[in-house]
Amino acid sequence: MIFRSIEPNISIPEQPLTEIVLERAIEFADKPTMIDGLTGRTITYRELTDSISKVAAGFAARGFLRGM
Repeated sequence: MIFRSIEPNISIPEQPLTEIVLERAIEFADKPTMIDGLTGRTITYRELTDSISKVAAGFAARGFLRGM
């Protein structure tokens, strides 16, 4: 079954999702960026950027380079 919104379509910018989400992460540091619908667990922008930094550092430590 296909569901269609009564609202008009939105335009999606031609840029990576991470850029869109993290563009204002400092401004919204303590605000939720993701909420798990089943458990209610909330991740703030600060927690998200910290996690991304840790994962990137782990990849770099194992020899992965940007763009690989």
